[in-house]
Amino acid sequence: MMNNIMSIDLEDYFCDLPFSSWPNYPSRVVQTTETILELLTKYKVTATFFTLGYIADKYPDLIEKIVSLGHEIASHSYSHIDLRKTSKTNIESDLKKSISSLEKASGEKVLGFRAPFFSISKQNLDIFNIIEKYFKYDSSIFPVNTPLYGISSAPRFPYRFSSESPLEKKSNGKLLELPPTTLKIPVYGNLPIAGGFYLRFLPLSLIKYGINKLNKIDQSAMFYIHPKDLDVNMPKIDSYSWHYYYNLKNGKNKFESILKNFKFSSIRDAYSF
Repeated sequence: MMNNIMSIDLEDYFCDLPFSSWPNYPSRVVQTTETILELLTKYKVTATFFTLGYIADKYPDLIEKIVSLGHEIASHSYSHIDLRKTSKTNIESDLKKSISSLEKASGEKVLGFRAPFFSISKQNLDIFNIIEKYFKYDSSIFPVNTPLYGISSAPRFPYRFSSESPLEKKSNGKLLELPPTTLKIPVYGNLPIAGGFYLRFLPLSLIKYGINKLNKIDQSAMFYIHPKDLDVNMPKIDSYSWHYYYNLKNGKNKFESILKNFKFSSIRDAYSF
């Protein structure tokens, strides 16, 4: 069976809000992450947890448990910054802070990064000059065209590249890019089927079809999910749109079906760095 990649964006349900407002909301990240850990353990899956440094500082015991179960800790920034709206100086400071917090909590070297909101666009590709200083791989370029994010012309499958030309494959490039999975649809283009909201929104049969189609051409699927995607009791936040809450009631069962029907591992277990 083809090995695919499982990744978790480890953040709390309120982390899309401005950082200064986070203390106003009760945390649910420990209990929602426990749900994911139980499922991963049940199906003997290791995963890469793209983790906020903030979460590592607040819940070091959770990070310790994740590591003890064989999972990988990678960076999702410290405070869930949007790289399109943050200065280069503040981005680098945030990333360094995240690495320090994650390595302190995990006791392991952090190898990879995923930008919050998949916030790398054609307009800020020079951000890789910073990313390559601290990481071995990245999983931020989503090869789709959506109102929120995406670079539809980017490669759909893992590739090495240099920071000078992030959208071009370069066999001896310093960084490995691991794009979230898409299904190529005639006329439409690339349909995101990687998980998260798409797990809740799309028919399970379509997601499975897409992963099987990739595996048949020896390509791994890069799946991702947030703990909040399985949280049927996620508190209402007025500024959140409908897609945050759509079909939460079926999230867990759909995720479990994916784990049951495909083989997954962490990025660290799938690649040599």
